[in-house]
Amino acid sequence: MKRLGRYKELTLLLLVVAILVGLPLGIWAYDSHVWQERIPAGAKVITLTGNTYLGWLSGRVKGYDVVGVDEDNANVSRPVFVVDKGDTVVFKLGSSDVIHGFSLKDFGIFIEDGVRPGKVKLVQFKAGEAGIFIFSCNIICGDHHQNMKGVLIVRA
Repeated sequence: MKRLGRYKELTLLLLVVAILVGLPLGIWAYDSHVWQERIPAGAKVITLTGNTYLGWLSGRVKGYDVVGVDEDNANVSRPVFVVDKGDTVVFKLGSSDVIHGFSLKDFGIFIEDGVRPGKVKLVQFKAGEAGIFIFSCNIICGDHHQNMKGVLIVRA
């Protein structure tokens, strides 16, 4: 087998390094810039992370951040969000453990194809009526599925 010349070896090495560095940078740029363009200006953005034991958690939470879960679930609190009637609301949904669903039935929102760990799913709607609305997981996600609830309050 013939040995490649030094120039060709260096070129191949630079190509591999460019791919290894460029791919993560490209993903970061997409997440930071292009993904955000899908969210309308002025929208109320609510970030939620599903966790089987702790329910819906406010913000983006990774699986390793949820450690030492209590079996009695005494610390489970349901998140409450307040928006105004007429607001465009965007839920940024994620999961820290298993596949979850999402339902806000009063606004006709049902995600049954899953909110997967490591992925973000956007749900956008207009808060057209005032009231107190419950959102929940609509896929049985484990023994503590009943913890997967939260409250959206739409002020008049």
